[in-house]
This record gives sequence, structure tokens and C-alpha cells, in this order.
Amino acid sequence: MHKAKAVIISCMDFRFHKTLQHWLEENGYLGHIDEITIAGASRDIATPLEESHHDVLMRQIGLSIKLHDPDEIIICDHQDCGGYKDIIVDGTPAEKDFEMHKKFLGEAEEILKEKYPNKKIRKLYITIDQEVKEVE
Repeated sequence: MHKAKAVIISCMDFRFHKTLQHWLEENGYLGHIDEITIAGASRDIATPLEESHHDVLMRQIGLSIKLHDPDEIIICDHQDCGGYKDIIVDGTPAEKDFEMHKKFLGEAEEILKEKYPNKKIRKLYITIDQEVKEVE
């Protein structure tokens, strides 16, 4: 078995890829992770528009764990995410956007902890100014 440090679930939005890749490199993950990229990131774990979206994402996470036994699951959301436009509308103040994502990330964390109690869960949020915040 090939061992990964983490599986990361991040949004497909190209505006944040370089910032996330830089963070992964700085923190020793780059080259040692399974990457799952899907619009909304935590959305399809916590509040999917359709149950099938949740099922597909959870299957991908499960395959990473089965095949590469990562120690951590990292979920990375970002400000101004199109995957949440039905909940967080354009013009939402930055702090409110962050608080909403913090809520969704927390819900996703609880779901993942229940299914994978031995995995560390890390939650990240990238601002429109390209700042990576660790979410507690």
C-alpha cells in the first residue's frame, strides 16, 4: 500500500489553486496527498443539493482511505464560492461569508469524524485576498 499524508477536498475554482498548492508545499503535503476537487468542497459533505452528490464525494474519500490510508482529511473552502450561491449571495460581507463557511466546514467535520474517527480533520478557508486561514 502507498501511504498518503492526507486526502484534501477542495473547490474547483481556479482562482485559489496557486494559493492552495503553495500552502500544501509549505506544510509538507505537496506530492503526498490524494486530491479531490469539486465545486463547493464542504458543500457536498454537509449540505448537498442532491444526495447523489454526497454519495459520490464520500465514495472518493473512502477510496483514498482504503487505498492510501491518509492520516488526515483536509477540507478547503474559499470566499466568494459559486458552489454556495444559493446560500451565500454576491455582496455578502467577508466576515459573514467566513462565518457561513465555518458552519459548513464544522458540519462536514462532524460527518467525517463519525465515519472516520481515527482521522485528523483539518479545515481551511482561503480569502479573496489569497490568505489561508486554519478554521477551528
